[in-house]
Amino acid sequence: MKNHAMRSTFRFLQRVVVIFLICLGLHMLHDAVRSDQVLTAGHEQLELLKQQDMSNPKLAALAREMDFIYRSTYFQTHDKRRFGLRLLGVGLLALCILLGAERFFLPPELAVPKGSSPERDSGGLIATTICGVVGLLVVLIVLSNNVHKSSLPTLFTNDKYQSKEDGSLSSATQPPASVAQPPATVTQPPASVAQPPALADALEAETRQWPQFRGSLLPNRNALPANWRFREKWKTAIASPGFNSPVVWDGKIFLTGADEKARTLYCYDVQTGKEKWRVVCDTAPRIPKASEDTGLAPPTVCADAERVYAIFGTGEMVCCSHAGETVWRKQLPFPDINYGYASSPLLLGDRLIVQYDLNEVQTLYAFNVLNGETLWEKKRDAAPSWSSPVAWVANGKAIVFTAGCKTAEAYNAQTGESLWRQECMGGEVATSGSVRDGIFYFSNTGAFTGAFSATDGKILFKNEDTPAPDVASAVLYNDLYILFTSGGSVLGIDAKDGKELFEENFDNGFYASPVAVGGKIIAANLDGDLLLLSATREKLIVEAKYSMKTKLFAVPALSGGNVIVRTGANDLICLEAEP
Repeated sequence: MKNHAMRSTFRFLQRVVVIFLICLGLHMLHDAVRSDQVLTAGHEQLELLKQQDMSNPKLAALAREMDFIYRSTYFQTHDKRRFGLRLLGVGLLALCILLGAERFFLPPELAVPKGSSPERDSGGLIATTICGVVGLLVVLIVLSNNVHKSSLPTLFTNDKYQSKEDGSLSSATQPPASVAQPPATVTQPPASVAQPPALADALEAETRQWPQFRGSLLPNRNALPANWRFREKWKTAIASPGFNSPVVWDGKIFLTGADEKARTLYCYDVQTGKEKWRVVCDTAPRIPKASEDTGLAPPTVCADAERVYAIFGTGEMVCCSHAGETVWRKQLPFPDINYGYASSPLLLGDRLIVQYDLNEVQTLYAFNVLNGETLWEKKRDAAPSWSSPVAWVANGKAIVFTAGCKTAEAYNAQTGESLWRQECMGGEVATSGSVRDGIFYFSNTGAFTGAFSATDGKILFKNEDTPAPDVASAVLYNDLYILFTSGGSVLGIDAKDGKELFEENFDNGFYASPVAVGGKIIAANLDGDLLLLSATREKLIVEAKYSMKTKLFAVPALSGGNVIVRTGANDLICLEAEP
């Protein structure tokens, strides 16, 4: 009798769990359909708005605000779906535990209470359980497929317009006129701080390290792993979130994380993954709003033999020695820009180049690496952007290339003199350029896919037919310029004339920018696949694949034949080749 009562309790709880799973699954399906309808309608409204005259500043500002609202709604929706999927998983686990407990801990019934049938009770429970589990699996498949196909919003993917907006936005995101911008604070370095080497020597030294966004400015000479069969050498959880990529110099890994309370520069040991030190910035006068896929720590840091340089989405800058001593700090003007400030700095020997393209004002800075003093600053009519600068160096002199939502420009890195300007951009520029043999290459959806002469800005080719990336920067590989899109397409175009040569498609897209090292391409996609690629003029070749089983947004770094990866779960992982 006691066993019967317990069995009845177990079966009652099982039915409750099954009913909960079915109700939750139906609610999630209804919410998914409704949310997708809202998002689709919002996207259609954006598309209709973009077909209007984007030279009108008010329309351009409205488009940006609608885009910002769309993305915020998107991430709220997918957060709810992920939470619902977790609840479904917990419910399924509870059901399995209850079924297992009844089966293995209670003996079979020897007597049948009056008015009941064991076959009927058992059959009803089994049927209910099967229906619940099948319904749950359908929900999981539908929702997982939905999240997989649209894991992150990719707006302006097929734009063909050339906008001429000035980047103005409504006053909702502007600082009050009465709030004065804080003065830049500069801490003088100790007298013992070593002087930076000549530009050519500095860039040569970088090729043996992994010092900034996408590695070194010159072709990187780090060794590839012995094979693409990896094991985890170590794994470290990063204390605060960020989408920036790790950089490595002489056994130290540098990266940043940030939240509204503090922005932090971290240093880890490349052999053990242990944190060596951290430096905190928490003096920003205001914290800007940033979308969830940008955050407050998107820019990748720069490092040289003596120092590491970081900039945050709050406009805070900090320079530290490799021992973690603060050398100087600065506060740039409040970064008023939709989604959040995201441009990574460019290190050129004795100067740090920062592209600071905000809604109202676009500025290119050159800072002295020793003390943070401004060597020059150039106000630009470029419209806001999230792109990072690149440079071509010849005969010890550097030309800096910048891309904005309105113009592509080049500057003398020594003086800040404007060398040329092409008003050929549009859309929302977030990718960065590439450079080789005196030619700047650039591709961004809705903007421009083509090449410029570094010296005079002449457009050498322009491709208006091939889909372009909107997050991951394209990569030069042999005689190809290869584009990696957030939709999963990889397209190869001829680096001489821009003609499309091939297209390959992956199940998920690319947010991390690919890098070319050692005659191969290393790429990471949103499925968490770390890919080793090569290419001919006819096709892209997947030579090896290693699944990280978590989304990848950051560019992997190479060090000593190992691969350093920052995952979407905010873990720092060192992968070493299996023997």
